[in-house]
Amino acid sequence: MVSIRTGKGTQVYIAGHGLAIEEPAELAPGISVSPKVITFETSFGSRGGEEFQTHAAVLSMERLATFSIVVEHPDGGEALARKSWNAIWLFGLLALACRTHVISLYSGVPEYPHEFSLTNRHTFIRPLPCVAITPDQVRWAANYFDTYSALLGERRFRGAQRYYNNAHYLPDADAKIMLLWAGIESLLDVDAELRRSIALHAAILHGGDSEAKAARFRDVKRAYDIRSKVVHGSDVDGAKLEAAVEFASDLLLDLLRRTLEIGRMPKGAELDEAASRAAFP
Repeated sequence: MVSIRTGKGTQVYIAGHGLAIEEPAELAPGISVSPKVITFETSFGSRGGEEFQTHAAVLSMERLATFSIVVEHPDGGEALARKSWNAIWLFGLLALACRTHVISLYSGVPEYPHEFSLTNRHTFIRPLPCVAITPDQVRWAANYFDTYSALLGERRFRGAQRYYNNAHYLPDADAKIMLLWAGIESLLDVDAELRRSIALHAAILHGGDSEAKAARFRDVKRAYDIRSKVVHGSDVDGAKLEAAVEFASDLLLDLLRRTLEIGRMPKGAELDEAASRAAFP
């Protein structure tokens, strides 16, 4: 069961997987990224039922832990638990900063080695490549911390971020691609002529000159065609499907980052209007 336990401490370490950092770095007041990972005592003698299962899962995850998000609150207790619970979403912010999947594993209190809990409901986790986060990426995450926190209040953004996060756990490429495109469609606020509208909106939000945007438009349409084949049960070559999953994952990540940079959720109507104002040579 996913939860946060704080004991009587004033700090919670949320162990993560997918990135490495050399020195602690602040994301926001009382929240930092640290190379330190806490581990727990391994006595199973007094544990039973759900607690035994949680402890076993944490022990299996310890070998994957490569960094922690450290949350501090001087009052401890409920205030610390609430702040730590919200901080689980920050693994998504770090994923956007590093442009790779980053996941939470478990949490614990350094002063109380028995106080631990799972922050990931998936107890079987396929290892990720470990990416070293750069100082510029840490600054990017810190700069967009408040914007990210605010956008999590938007259903479309929150859903798209969750779909990106969860796609990694799916074992099959066809399931991954459907979940990723669900996130893309949610973020772009389209409800008609999906293929063309999604490609057009993605191209408008894409950085670069008109040629780069035109290329993006073509690439997204081709990728959407593969998505449609999967959804409707058509056969897709394995290599093409894997490439399409990677494209969809990168596209969703780019759109989430672009939304942060804009600072709000763009509406479908305004993207259509932006397209209508584009000059024709």
